[in-house]
Amino acid sequence: MARNLFAILDEMTANLAELKTTLAPLALIGGTVVAEARKPATAQRRAKGAPSVARGPVSAKRRAAMRVQGQYMSAIRPLSAVQRAQVKKIRAEKGADAAIAAARRLGR
Repeated sequence: MARNLFAILDEMTANLAELKTTLAPLALIGGTVVAEARKPATAQRRAKGAPSVARGPVSAKRRAAMRVQGQYMSAIRPLSAVQRAQVKKIRAEKGADAAIAAARRLGR
């Protein structure tokens, strides 16, 4: 049975190599098509004429808040639902820093 499997794999490899050599001229012509296919799905769904959203600079206060939010989210991710509820209660009462510390303690 192992010989059959290796024979199939060898045949598939040969077919793949043949297909690549056959399609090589098309790759030279349609280089942009290949690049379009590698874009993420969200980029393909967006209308071509839609302008991109221009965002202004982020203030230091907002950046710090985003950093704390990221730390909080990464700290509660591995926790169970009961533990998350405990951490959310701590965050409401004592703030994000205390909640992050509690979540890291619970996660150990």
